[in-house]
Amino acid sequence: MSNNNYKITVFGDSIGKGVYTDGGKIEIMKCSAVSLVEECFGIKTDNRSGYGQSLKKLSARGIIERYIKSIDKSENNIVAIELGGNDADFNWAEVAASPSADHGPNTDIEIFSESYGEYIRRLKEMNVKVIACTIVPISSKRYFDNVISRVADKDRVLEFFNGDLDTIHRHQEMFNNEILKNSYKYGADVIDLRKRFLSSNNFEKMMCRDGVHPNALGQREIFGAVSDYITRGFSA
Repeated sequence: MSNNNYKITVFGDSIGKGVYTDGGKIEIMKCSAVSLVEECFGIKTDNRSGYGQSLKKLSARGIIERYIKSIDKSENNIVAIELGGNDADFNWAEVAASPSADHGPNTDIEIFSESYGEYIRRLKEMNVKVIACTIVPISSKRYFDNVISRVADKDRVLEFFNGDLDTIHRHQEMFNNEILKNSYKYGADVIDLRKRFLSSNNFEKMMCRDGVHPNALGQREIFGAVSDYITRGFSA
């Protein structure tokens, strides 16, 4: 089947959008993974990714709900979900204001997991092939030094972490585990971006200074993961 016969929609965050931050401002890379896929494979995508996007926000705005209602079952629909990083993040100003309190992430992990699984289930009921992308790992120290410390009192945030910056990485891993769990439970395909980044000896070189966004090298790594998936024939 020709790649042009697929109708592909991407629901993602700033990584799916191709955001680059090393220039001192938020920019969109021309060589993002999605644009490279379109160029190299002749695949047109409806990229609905956005800066700061989360599953919680998409749910609240009814964006995926409206997409589901608009599905034409006669088409070869594919949905790629690249979300979770912003859901796993915290309101750092609130954390710093009261580091001894029991702060939760932007999205409660149980709610995130339930919503993620429910969307996969409903999309597949509409004959949509669902591709779940795991969360690109965070560089905890870079994120703490270059992002958290600029928006909140770093000493008080560190108090919340009990002095352990790796808490950031481990917390994100919990959300990633829920993505994998629901993907296997409901039969979604998986593009394991996290494994691809963690298995590389060049991880830090693939990330912007903020420790969150892949740079051009990182976006090419994402493209490589997607390219491998596509050449297998969308796991058909």
